[in-house]
Amino acid sequence: MDNRTLFACQILLTMVYSIAFLGMRRMYRHLPGTGSFALGFFSGFLACILILLRSGVPNSVAVVVEHSLIFSTFVLFYRGILLFFRSPRTTRFLSIMCVVALLLLTYFSAVEDRVAARIVIVSCVLLVSRGLIAVELFHQAGQRSILNVFAALMAAYALFGAVRTIATFLHGPPYDFMQTSRFQTPSLVVNLLFICIIGLFFLLMLSSELVAIVEAQSLYDHVSGALNRRGIDQRLALELVRAERNGYELAVALIDIDHFKQINDTAGHAAGDAALKQVVEVISSRLRSYDFFGRYGGDEFLLVFSQTSCEDALRIAERIEHAVSGLAVSRFALPITLSIGLTFARPCETAVSTLARADRALYNAKRAGRNCIRVLLASVEDASEDGVHVHVGEAITS
Repeated sequence: MDNRTLFACQILLTMVYSIAFLGMRRMYRHLPGTGSFALGFFSGFLACILILLRSGVPNSVAVVVEHSLIFSTFVLFYRGILLFFRSPRTTRFLSIMCVVALLLLTYFSAVEDRVAARIVIVSCVLLVSRGLIAVELFHQAGQRSILNVFAALMAAYALFGAVRTIATFLHGPPYDFMQTSRFQTPSLVVNLLFICIIGLFFLLMLSSELVAIVEAQSLYDHVSGALNRRGIDQRLALELVRAERNGYELAVALIDIDHFKQINDTAGHAAGDAALKQVVEVISSRLRSYDFFGRYGGDEFLLVFSQTSCEDALRIAERIEHAVSGLAVSRFALPITLSIGLTFARPCETAVSTLARADRALYNAKRAGRNCIRVLLASVEDASEDGVHVHVGEAITS
C-alpha cells in the first residue's frame, strides 16, 4: 500500500470513530468521556487531512497547526480516560507541556528551520502523553484483563514513537511524507493499526459502562421514577436475606392510591400519571437512605423498611399518609389518599408469604373505608381475619 492510501485509511478511520463516539454522546449524555473521545478522533481526522494536503501550505504554518491537532488528540484521549474512571487527576501538566512544545515548534520552524529539534520536541510530547494514558490504564485496570492489555499496547505505542525517533535521526527525516520508504511506510501502517486498536478499546470500555447504565435503567419505572416491579422485588429479596443473616427487623408495606381509576376516568391518563409522580415525590422525600420504594403495579407501590421496628415503620407510614392527603389532582380538585397495608417479615420467611400478608393488610385497609393504615402481624394472622387494625393517629392494638 502506498502512503497516500494509508493516510486515506487513517482519515476514514478517525472520521468513523469520531461519528461513532459523537452518536454515543448524543444518545447517552451521562456516559463519561464520550465527548472527549469524539473530539479527540475529530482532531486526529483534521490532522491527517492537513498532512495529506500540506503541499499547498507554508511549512512553518503546517508544522505548528498539524502538531497542535495531534497533541490535542492525545490530550483529549487522556482527558476522556480520566473522566471515564472519574479520576481526580487532570490534564493540566500535559496541556502546559503541549503549549510549550508548540511555542518551540514555532521557533524551530519559522525562525530557525531545525528538523532534528522539531523531531525531539514532538517525540517527547507523544511519549509523555501515550505514557500517561498507559499509566492511568494500568492504575485503573485492577483485575480487568482487557484494560491491562490496552495499557500494555499504549506503552508499546509510546516506545514505538521513541524507536521511530531514533531511526529518523540515524537515517534522516523524509523529505515527503507521501514518499514510500522502508521507514515511513511501516510507521504509517503501525499508526493505522493503533488508531484502530485505540478506537476499539475505547468502544469496549464505554460499552461496559453503557451496559451497566442500561441495566440500572431497567430497574426503574419510566412513568413514576420509582423502582419498577423487577427492581423492588430484587431489593426485597436482598433485604430479607440480610435481615435473616444479621437478625434485624424488616417491615414491608403495600400502598394503593384510592380510587385511582376514577382519577383516570375523570381527569385523563395524563393526570393519572401526574398523580403517580406526585405521590412518588412525596413518599420518596420522607424515606431514609436505606429504605426502598417501587411501583409494584398499576397504582400500587411497595415499601421496604430495613432495620425498622413496628413503631418506627408505623410512624413513617403515618407521615406518608398525612403528606399525601394534602395532594389533589389539578383542575378537578380530586383528593389523593392512600390505603396502606403494613406487615413484618418473620425469620426465614420468603418474599411470597411476606407480600401475601401485606396484601391482606392492604385489603383490610380498603375494606375499612380506605384512606387508612392496617397492620397485619404474623403472630395474630390466624387469630383475626382483619389482623391488627390501625388508623392514622391511633396506637397499635390487637
